Amino acid sequence: MSVKTLTEQILGKISRVKRWQYRFMVHLFPLWLSIRGRYNFANLSRWGELGEDTYRQNFGRSFDWLGFNAILAGENLSPHQAIAFDPCFIPKSGKHTPGIGYYYSGCAGRELRGLEFCGIAAIDLSDKAALHLEAVQTLGLQAEETLLSFYARILRERKEALLALSKYVVADAFFARQPFVDALLEEGFHLITRLRKDVRLRYLYHGPRHKGKGRPKTYDGRIDIKALRPDYFTPCAQAEDGSWIAYHAVANVQSWKRNARVVIVHHLDQQGNIKSAKIYACTDLDLDGAEVLHAYQCRFQIEFLYRDAKQYAGLAQCQARSEKKLHFHLNTALTAVSLAKVAHHLHRPAHERGAFSMADIKTQYANDLLLSRFIATFGIGSQMSKINSIRERLRKLGSIAA
Repeated sequence: MSVKTLTEQILGKISRVKRWQYRFMVHLFPLWLSIRGRYNFANLSRWGELGEDTYRQNFGRSFDWLGFNAILAGENLSPHQAIAFDPCFIPKSGKHTPGIGYYYSGCAGRELRGLEFCGIAAIDLSDKAALHLEAVQTLGLQAEETLLSFYARILRERKEALLALSKYVVADAFFARQPFVDALLEEGFHLITRLRKDVRLRYLYHGPRHKGKGRPKTYDGRIDIKALRPDYFTPCAQAEDGSWIAYHAVANVQSWKRNARVVIVHHLDQQGNIKSAKIYACTDLDLDGAEVLHAYQCRFQIEFLYRDAKQYAGLAQCQARSEKKLHFHLNTALTAVSLAKVAHHLHRPAHERGAFSMADIKTQYANDLLLSRFIATFGIGSQMSKINSIRERLRKLGSIAA
């Protein structure tokens, strides 16, 4: 299946898309995977069939990215899903771009000047694959609204579409704070995250109740993450090579002021001694600890979306200074990667798949574009037997895995 065909199928299921936008989006995604060089309006007009002003104007119009990508994820991922939420930094120069400022960059390990967007992706927990849902720029904080409250508001405003995919939101340790946890629980979500090593965890008391006056005993002491009580914590997962073992139990997270499913992973040396420990938690008390750990490990699939979009889809190359055009560009880059992944990777049976390579897919689409231009320029019949016999070989010319 081609990206163009896949785009047509999804747009056909969205009633709000007008005819002019249907034609533009069907044209845009294959072009996005075909061009070489910078991803700006001038270069799109050089490689595409439309003028620079046409691309510029269409990027300034709204499009239902979440609705489009929710259909893509719902039809091509298994029902066993989770929602990954992760802000991403993008370098940006200039002084007049909306939202420009200093944001934390994970690659640099410090704050840098540029833009930040909040990425939302659907993760297939059965297949360890992520598809983009929507990117929302960190912009427009309300009066006295904290950054953490802004992140929670992004999910709250999209809860209907997200809950239709999964009730579990997976986020990193930055979001393991009570205001964010409470905000998600109020909307019907459950959070899966990692906790700090110095978090205060407490055993729940299950012993006999005191008959006298006073409040019944609730907790049974603080948890030492490297000396777990075997009568309370039970193993739930371990590495095949014995390098780590995970234990789970329901415990109280004091900073959250609530109980949670806690998973503590002990990393072991060759002698079986504990080298280090990591703590994961989920607000759903009924979820098994192995599933909590697996879901958090799958969270890193959203990082691969960012990597491929930055390296091969021009995620950080938008030169526009309009909020709407920036939003359109960010979502186009990430959606193009998801469409390529579905059309050329996920549609195959799992045992037949190789490594997903955006470089090879871009090479094939660039070759397709040039071949189509040659055929049209020379007036050759595109369905000639000689053309069809060499088309596949020409498509893979220059591919790494060819």
